[in-house]
Amino acid sequence: MNTTVLYPLVLFLHILGAFGLIAAITLEAIGLRGLRRAVRSDDALMWFGISRGLVLRLAPASLGLILITGLYLTATAWGPKGWILVALASLVLLAVIGALGTGIRMARVGPALGPASAGPLSDDLQRALRDPILLTSLRTRLAIVLGVVFLMSAKPSAVVSLLVVVLATAIGLLAGQIPLRRSRNELRAGVG
Repeated sequence: MNTTVLYPLVLFLHILGAFGLIAAITLEAIGLRGLRRAVRSDDALMWFGISRGLVLRLAPASLGLILITGLYLTATAWGPKGWILVALASLVLLAVIGALGTGIRMARVGPALGPASAGPLSDDLQRALRDPILLTSLRTRLAIVLGVVFLMSAKPSAVVSLLVVVLATAIGLLAGQIPLRRSRNELRAGVG
């Protein structure tokens, strides 16, 4: 196929992968918010299905699409620029943070939700669903993705690119320390 036709198609798929990744993070945020507010196991199972079921399909597919098309574009059009190498390393960082910060915790929550098919959630399960690491992981990955979008649009040098991703990671980690507003259910439980 002619490269003048292939380049726009691959670039479109690359951008589509970025949209998919943002959609996956959005679904995870919606699901996590629902999970943190859940007091009954059937509610938690519904939000868990959104948070994990959809995200575990969409995020890897989007990351794979970004990676494959990005490597093609680097090899055929852009060359190994500093911002590209930093963006590639950032994709690996996203996967590691997602696996360690969210994946392991959610892998423990899933089986615990299964037997608790009806009725209120146990205190241990509610604590696991409100683990602050889940929120920090999500916010850090979102900040890194936004940093990479900046790299893709500004195409700075390697040093500036590295600073952008480090700054984005730091902002995400700090944002993860800001607690979510307490839900009515949490407030009622606190009042007793």
